[in-house]
Amino acid sequence: MSATLVSRPPQNSSNFAPRVALVKLDSAMVEILQKAFAQCGIDTVVAYEDFATRLAKEQFQGCVVNLDEHALITLDAVRSSRSNRRMILYGIVSAGIDVRAFSRYGINTLLGPRPDRTSVLNAVRSTCALLLHELRRYVRIPLVIAISAESQSGQRFFGSTREISGGGMSVQFTGNPELSGKVRLSFSLPDKPSMSVAAVVCWQNGDSTGLQFETSDSGRQGVKSWIDSFLGLD
Repeated sequence: MSATLVSRPPQNSSNFAPRVALVKLDSAMVEILQKAFAQCGIDTVVAYEDFATRLAKEQFQGCVVNLDEHALITLDAVRSSRSNRRMILYGIVSAGIDVRAFSRYGINTLLGPRPDRTSVLNAVRSTCALLLHELRRYVRIPLVIAISAESQSGQRFFGSTREISGGGMSVQFTGNPELSGKVRLSFSLPDKPSMSVAAVVCWQNGDSTGLQFETSDSGRQGVKSWIDSFLGLD
């Protein structure tokens, strides 16, 4: 059953209306996204060839872009923009594209090649608090970056993150391996050098694995510092 999209913006005491750019998307996808964002009280702006120029003059809180061979120009412009570099990035996955190639840009949320209304609405709802700057309500940051994990027996597994917090992360590993116990995680957060954190597998659900950072590991503080910077709390 498809979701019913009814525009019911949340109450916002600051009257702040975030804007999300829909960059070079087809009309059908634009319509789906506009209705989903409107339900969360978020404005959308359709942008085409002039988007990189607009970044120098306007501020956006989010951006939706197709992850294809043309995406790099848009992503470079976003992350190099002084006023827009912290915006939430939504990537629509193109067929045959390895999303780990976009790790350095810090894509926050992925949508499938032909996302339906329900999946789009779920993705938008998962990031509403970030877009509305309701940071105290949001403890997990959606983020897609490449990651590797080494088990205590020396086996290595590769995948990409889905969410990260100061206490741990969720990961989709290639091949859906069964993991347990302690692992050593290696990854690079956007604009940061490669880092390593010890973690414990705390749950597995389908193709997702939940990992909790060990409190004694110094790498955990590096993750927390990055999150504070991303949220503008540093």
